[in-house]
Amino acid sequence: MKVFAKVSRGRQKGEIVTPHRHEDGTYVVSPTRFEKDYVYVPTLEAFVSEIRKGLKGRMSSHIVKGPRLFSPSSIHIEC
Repeated sequence: MKVFAKVSRGRQKGEIVTPHRHEDGTYVVSPTRFEKDYVYVPTLEAFVSEIRKGLKGRMSSHIVKGPRLFSPSSIHIEC
């Protein structure tokens, strides 16, 4: 499964990002940008499931270091 988004503004405009994986192996989805609302999911499949339910996903890359929150409409999922 391939999950990605493209940065649409700022210095990294056009860069491809993928779901940000934390040191403990989890991914983050959230209804808002606030940390108190973060939902940690254990797998990429769970991440995709939550994105399809309408939650936003935190994504990054080796160039875009700080994870950013992307809306479901900006996230591309290829099976």
